[in-house]
Amino acid sequence: MELPDVLGFVIDEALTEIRNKGWQVAQVTVTKPVKAAKPLGVARVVRLSLLDEAKLRVVVAYQDYEKGGVQ
Repeated sequence: MELPDVLGFVIDEALTEIRNKGWQVAQVTVTKPVKAAKPLGVARVVRLSLLDEAKLRVVVAYQDYEKGGVQ
């Protein structure tokens, strides 16, 4: 079975597409910059990883973050 092409999709749309193609989502992981604070905007898919025969890990990143660190 071929991995669904959902890179760049908003997470909700990607999850629907993945499930419609017969895959299961085992994990959704958020990646962010080290000094990032609160996420801003929507989460988009940046990577898919095969965990098992029909299970995927979906990695998402938000479009922007509030800046953290010392003000």
